[in-house]
Amino acid sequence: MEETLALLRAGKREELRKRAKDTLKKTKWDPESWFLMGMVAQHEGRLEYATECFERAIQIKSEAKYYRAKASVHMELFEFEEAIEDLHHALKISEDADSLFLIALCYLFLDSPEAGKHMKLAKKKDAARTNELLREFFLKFFKEDQSISEKAKRELWKKISS
Repeated sequence: MEETLALLRAGKREELRKRAKDTLKKTKWDPESWFLMGMVAQHEGRLEYATECFERAIQIKSEAKYYRAKASVHMELFEFEEAIEDLHHALKISEDADSLFLIALCYLFLDSPEAGKHMKLAKKKDAARTNELLREFFLKFFKEDQSISEKAKRELWKKISS
């Protein structure tokens, strides 16, 4: 998944799309190609099609990363309950820090006390990865936010960097 994200960030959507389409011409039963198509569609903002692609991948092969990808679309649409459901499916397959972290974020947006519980579980599972995800989240959503004071940003950064 990291390779796919790196290619998307590098603007290589067409390369990924072509790779997936070429495989799907040969067989419609390749879950990784559906996953790639979903990632490209999500990156382009075609969220309904992305969801369909991830669902096809899941139907062919039940993998945690496919459920996490589908959950991320739900999160973009502010469908946090649906995202949590997909993430619980991912955890049944592989209990990983990424899924626990994403569940914590969903509960945070739902203003649920479950957020803290799942963040602690994520840190317990893999503290380094959870801290990395927290830093990425901060940089993406808070660093440039003008509504948050620089002092508050520094305090938040200190908390998540330690």
